Amino acid sequence: MGFKERSFNQPTYKQQEKEPTRVIIISCEGSNTEPEYFEAIKTKLSRNISSLIEIVQVSKATEASEPKDVLDNLQRHVEKYDFNKEHDSLWLVCDREKVIARKTGRKGLLSVIPLCQEKGYSMALSNPLFEFWLLLHVVDISNYDNKILFDNKKESSTRRYIDKELSAILDGGYNKRSGHFNRDIVSLSNVKRAIQQEQLFENDLTEIVDKLGGNVSSLVNEILTI
Repeated sequence: MGFKERSFNQPTYKQQEKEPTRVIIISCEGSNTEPEYFEAIKTKLSRNISSLIEIVQVSKATEASEPKDVLDNLQRHVEKYDFNKEHDSLWLVCDREKVIARKTGRKGLLSVIPLCQEKGYSMALSNPLFEFWLLLHVVDISNYDNKILFDNKKESSTRRYIDKELSAILDGGYNKRSGHFNRDIVSLSNVKRAIQQEQLFENDLTEIVDKLGGNVSSLVNEILTI
């Protein structure tokens, strides 16, 4: 099907004779790492994405990145474009660590989860941060101390523990700046490893808020056939 500007004198969705493309819409909290990761998934693993699936990343109008901002951004996109709620899939991608220092904090994150459920949206949440999901791609996570991962303390003025680990492990290092995502992270074998290893931690959305874990694999499994 794909997205098009909504014409208000037409039905929101018109069933086609052929099976329509299923659209996965992703609204990311971050402006750099998360969008560049999913773009790498699209380009590097295209053979493992069904030809009937279209992946659309929602552009950010501002740098506001509270969970409610991510939800509102997705909602604005949905109101502007056609989509089939029964067929398409809509996702927020957030992480817990960024919420800690914000004005809404844990309470704000927990308030967004039921709003997503009411609207039929899904959330991919990482704790402490999205880089934990990336680390699962490239290491045997059983070699790490869970408390050290969860605390993710500052190792320098610019890096926390998980960032530093990624930078040390990856050829070419790891950089959060726009346009510097290390695409070597994304390979079919690495993604399979991340999916398997994420299951060793907390995967329930409301429990991830307070525990080491994530459910990003749920979104990736929707995108890829592996």
